[in-house]
Amino acid sequence: MTTQLFKARDMKTAMNLVNDEFGEKAIILSTKKNNGVIEVEASDNEEIIEIHKKSSEENKSFSNVFKKEISSFKNLKDKKDNNISYLGSKNSEKSNTKNESLEILKKIQNQIDSLKDEMNSMILTDQSGISDKLSYYTPIKLRQEKFHPEIVNKLNYSFIGKSLEEGRISFFRELSKKLASDDFSRFINSKNIFVFGNSGSGKSTLAAKIASYLSDKKSSKNLNFIDITNSSTGNSDTLRSYSRVLGFPVKHYNNFNFNDDQSNDDVNIFDFSGDLNFGIQKIKEIKNSFPSFNFCSILALPSGSNSEMIDGLSKKVLEIRPMIAVTKLDECWVGAEEFSSLALNNARIGIVTGTKVLIDSIIEANENSLTKYMKENLKSV
Repeated sequence: MTTQLFKARDMKTAMNLVNDEFGEKAIILSTKKNNGVIEVEASDNEEIIEIHKKSSEENKSFSNVFKKEISSFKNLKDKKDNNISYLGSKNSEKSNTKNESLEILKKIQNQIDSLKDEMNSMILTDQSGISDKLSYYTPIKLRQEKFHPEIVNKLNYSFIGKSLEEGRISFFRELSKKLASDDFSRFINSKNIFVFGNSGSGKSTLAAKIASYLSDKKSSKNLNFIDITNSSTGNSDTLRSYSRVLGFPVKHYNNFNFNDDQSNDDVNIFDFSGDLNFGIQKIKEIKNSFPSFNFCSILALPSGSNSEMIDGLSKKVLEIRPMIAVTKLDECWVGAEEFSSLALNNARIGIVTGTKVLIDSIIEANENSLTKYMKENLKSV
């Protein structure tokens, strides 16, 4: 007989945890969202359940509160009528009664306001829940799935007049159109590709995958890794190991000639080791020092990054405006909140990839592939 706090990514998962632990006897004591995590407090303690039920009835029954306050008001009125005959106490009793009456009316007004707020947030359905045939409920479902209200409102044209499931798929497709990068062909044809991101985002692995992908695409071995590193990181060791596996040489940043017109067919893939700030600083230095140097920038964003992280990254790279490569998809997943955050920050996803496979592991993040991912991974609540 215990009380426990269950934490999960969404309410459905949290409720499943409660049911697995306590079964049908469980009662939910509280729910809240803390830093993107759903926290549900539940118990199967009979004494706690009984106390909670009584407390809920007293606090939430507006009719009981109303009757109680009206009864108190009537008693005060009767008391005033009975005591009015006492000499010297008439004015004092009248003043006290008036003040107490105002307090009671204030309490009643607060209860009315609270009830109105609760009713405004209610969704009325029959016992079978929200009807799949009513498009009016599509935005409600999407918000329950954790899509940001602003994105739901912006793309509401996609699901109006459609059934729930048709509306969801149409919404996914419109969101995918908004997220899909139109620079993938530029990435393929670029001779200089900058790969940067936070430490641990899989930059060096992504650089190796890009090299393998472009080598197959162009049927060429004229690819070079350019190692841009600071003294505090050992990521260049990772790049050298990929160099040995793939057979592409590693050149150091200090030996690269940015003034070269690059009339040859070489493709240079720059791996910015270290943290994001280091990569941004170096890219800005190159842009300022060699304004005619053309490159395509790719930001490695690991799946599992929360919306707050995405917002912060987007602000930092706003000037560079890179293509997004979602990495490590075989380790974690991208949810509705993260897709919403990317869309609200006008980010464009060009590449999706996992970690474990090096060859044939890059997928173009176009409208169709992103829609398919959402359909398969974002289940309706």
